[in-house]
Amino acid sequence: MKAASRPVARRYARALLDVSEGKAPAKGEKPPTPETLARELRQSVDLLSAAPDLGRALADPLLPLARKRALVQAVWTKAQASPLLLRLLDLLVEQGRAELLPAVEEAFRHAWNARRGVVEAEAVSAVELAGPQLNALTKALAQVSGKEVDLRTALDPKVLGGVLVRMAGKNYDGTVRGQLKAMKSRLVHGA
Repeated sequence: MKAASRPVARRYARALLDVSEGKAPAKGEKPPTPETLARELRQSVDLLSAAPDLGRALADPLLPLARKRALVQAVWTKAQASPLLLRLLDLLVEQGRAELLPAVEEAFRHAWNARRGVVEAEAVSAVELAGPQLNALTKALAQVSGKEVDLRTALDPKVLGGVLVRMAGKNYDGTVRGQLKAMKSRLVHGA
């Protein structure tokens, strides 16, 4: 995504957050909670990742707008999306900005976490972290930060084992790869 698109995505995200928190008018219906909207946005991004043809169709300048809107209605209505999310998707498609959805989701999550005082963290591991491991790691990070933690996970086989956590601008490296690097440094530099 182009860097110039990020401010646009942030504007969409702030507007969505304001509506979901009742700080901006909604069109007749009760808007979803920020938590529900965050989940819907994440599911929508996951859907577009899992079905790249759908994303290409929504971004295709040759596909008529009416067909794109019908596609959005069919797919997201079946997924039981809120009217607010449907309006966002319709607006993005109408303005030729469907590719902004992942950036809107990310900006929404950042803005919502900032308003709630929640710190964001990412745990990178070689294998998928199971439920109990994820819960224990989240609790440990909450104790370290003194705040609630929104933990995302990513897989990277290069870490070999253990977990690399990025939180609040710091890296906490508990990976085998990190330990091997530290050992090499001590051997080379005698520290």
